[in-house]
Amino acid sequence: PLQKYFLDDVGHHHETCEIIRRYTESVPQLNNEGTLKLDKRKIGNSSGACLASEMDIIFLKYYGRTIGQDICRAVQDPRSSRCKLTGSDQPEIKGEPLIISDLLTAAWRTGDMDHLAGYEQRDAHEFLQAFLDIMGKHISQHRKRVSSILDEQNLLNATGKAKDASNFDGNIIKNLFEGTLRSVLMCEECGCKRSLSETFLNISLPLSKEMERSSDRTISSGTRGSRSKITVQKCLRHFTAPEALGDPVHCPSCKKKTATKKQHTFSKLPRILCLHLKRFDAANNKKIDDFVSFPAYNLDMGPHLPHWCEVVQGTKETSGDEDSAASGEYSSPQILYDLFGTVNHVGNLHQGHYTTNVKVDNQWFNCNDAFVSKSGEGDGERAVLKSEGAYVLFYIRR
Repeated sequence: PLQKYFLDDVGHHHETCEIIRRYTESVPQLNNEGTLKLDKRKIGNSSGACLASEMDIIFLKYYGRTIGQDICRAVQDPRSSRCKLTGSDQPEIKGEPLIISDLLTAAWRTGDMDHLAGYEQRDAHEFLQAFLDIMGKHISQHRKRVSSILDEQNLLNATGKAKDASNFDGNIIKNLFEGTLRSVLMCEECGCKRSLSETFLNISLPLSKEMERSSDRTISSGTRGSRSKITVQKCLRHFTAPEALGDPVHCPSCKKKTATKKQHTFSKLPRILCLHLKRFDAANNKKIDDFVSFPAYNLDMGPHLPHWCEVVQGTKETSGDEDSAASGEYSSPQILYDLFGTVNHVGNLHQGHYTTNVKVDNQWFNCNDAFVSKSGEGDGERAVLKSEGAYVLFYIRR
């Protein structure tokens, strides 16, 4: 989806973005060639960097490396782009690795990621959250500026492109990654519910609680040895399971403090689902290294919708360990996700190393700094599912 946005839809042209950021809004005009021309009264250098522009450059370079042509060079001179792309004087760079260090330095220069700048040990999940937030903000700012310029020149009616221009408020990050959590407080005496909606770009699943449940089940069953298997499906069921709060909460219906249950459910699911496995247990000053099983296909999020799992007064809570999350006469709808990427961490709480696995055309590749190789035998899927230290999982909705 991101590749389509930047390449097919030309969703964020880096040169246009730079011009708009560098020059003041005055009286933009269309030249004879039909392209937008701004006056050149500078307001100074652009403040910081634009992550969306950096992503646009990366996708152009990536596409160029796949066909062996310098796409960025051709884009800079549209009048000769045809000969640049087809001429024999172009250097053969097909398959040459793409170094994205400029993206990292651009993230540091935005001014919004100062806490992640530098070469000390950083958390990949924290970087992902900040990166998506800031890139989404930069995309929205750029589209609002472009829309404002078009409105000033009455170009929407003049060119008959009002329908396309209406999409300028679109945010590809929000459209792909954003979902909505429904948080519910329910009074156990009268059943009164209070709900609150909250958007998210990724979901953090606590493994420390999962470890405690696993140990408790082992003790209660009288078995010895290793704990029962931890899976992403169980983590999700426990994430959306209701829990009794330790202290009573004021109920607006009962007009007093009562025993209350709290629950999170997914009221809106994103197209790309990012699951963060919370391996770093700061409270106990340790990293959780236990293996967590996760599916490559058919991760069903349907049972975690409010209609199918939200707590109801008087109903008995389930332990969340059953393979079937659905109960009752009707089963939940299937909303299936397939795995396409992982971030893995090796090391301890204070230091370590990140690697990634990414799926391209049904083949898994392992990225370890500058080294890219197949993840394992065949398509590499088996090696990915058995890899240690899975930290962030990326699923795409069918």
